[in-house]
Amino acid sequence: MSPPAEQTRRYSRQTRLAEIGPSGQARLAAARVSLGGAGFAGEIERRYVVAAGMQVASGDPTIDPAARGRAGDVTALGLRHEAAREVAAGALRALGAIRSALAEAPT
Repeated sequence: MSPPAEQTRRYSRQTRLAEIGPSGQARLAAARVSLGGAGFAGEIERRYVVAAGMQVASGDPTIDPAARGRAGDVTALGLRHEAAREVAAGALRALGAIRSALAEAPT
């Protein structure tokens, strides 16, 4: 399969969602995000943003780190175990990056 065909297949569920669609998936693919977490939380964050189709930035990111902080507060979830809090922290940071990329106006 050619790369565009593979990407079309890989992200077909996301592009069928009205909230994302083909234009949203294009914004996700163009977004560059730097990872904010370390350890297991950082690994969860990396997995989520890559699965969404985003690029992990080695230089300047296109996603504003301040916007990602509005994704949610882990303490509000009331999780008792540290491992669960780490997973939630990484997932919430990734969700913030995804929401930021989708909120950007198409260029």
